[in-house]
Amino acid sequence: MFERVLLAVDGSEHSERAIPVAAELAKKFGSEVLVLNVREIVLMRADPELVLRRSDPTGKGISEEGLSPAEQVTERLVKDGINAHGKSVDAVHSGAAKEILEEAREFGANHIVMGTRGHSELSGLLLGSVATKVLHHSDCPVTVVR
Repeated sequence: MFERVLLAVDGSEHSERAIPVAAELAKKFGSEVLVLNVREIVLMRADPELVLRRSDPTGKGISEEGLSPAEQVTERLVKDGINAHGKSVDAVHSGAAKEILEEAREFGANHIVMGTRGHSELSGLLLGSVATKVLHHSDCPVTVVR
């Protein structure tokens, strides 16, 4: 049923809550898990060159061990006996949802699991949250964990 699960992580408390949900699905269905971390790139104008700066909403970035959020979560899942691999990709600011959906299609995901900040429906629409965009445009089921 869910042979391939994409788990979107960013190192935040919200994505942390999605990890056990993806692990449970993987164990129950023998799923392969792609742990995806989308790093948003902010483009800024400077004299006279364009400067790229990675935004890190969690303030955590790379761990003390030098691992990205995707690598950290992948290690945990593999230790738990789950067939998992991690991937980090860059996206232009506000392009995280598009990247998640693109990676899900390329991976052949049957299910996407991700966290959300838990904004109300109205503020989610106004803010254009990543979870809202993924929910509305995904070709497969999406589980959003609060």
